[in-house]
Amino acid sequence: MKVILLKDVKALGRRGDVANVSDGYAINFLFPQNLGVQATEQSIQRMREAEAKLVKVAKKGENEAKKLASALDGFELVVKEKANESGVLYAAVTAKTVAALLKKNGFAVPEDAVEMPPMKEPGERDAVVNLPHGFEATIKIIVEGK
Repeated sequence: MKVILLKDVKALGRRGDVANVSDGYAINFLFPQNLGVQATEQSIQRMREAEAKLVKVAKKGENEAKKLASALDGFELVVKEKANESGVLYAAVTAKTVAALLKKNGFAVPEDAVEMPPMKEPGERDAVVNLPHGFEATIKIIVEGK
């Protein structure tokens, strides 16, 4: 029986491959565990359409990440935090703070995408923003005490 694999199956193939297996293996193992479906003309066509849709969505996501990276690269973010008389900030400026301020400025960046150590004093520092599809942007963070 020919089967289209829905997930990677060790020693059989990867997701989307068409494998020739025994009827018992397909009926008793692959089908109940949702690892494969019988390869008919309709199921093969649906698989091709689904793969084409995934490629289209991935390409759109890549283009969006590229645009965001080019817009963010070189962006200067000014952060104003309370500081004591000696210039030490009461609360450190962290990646979470930077991500929240970037969202306020119109950049949808998740917190875990910003790489930087916490800043506990006013000053300037560069931070790297890692975006999907391997894109990076370097932003300048300027921390001012108030």
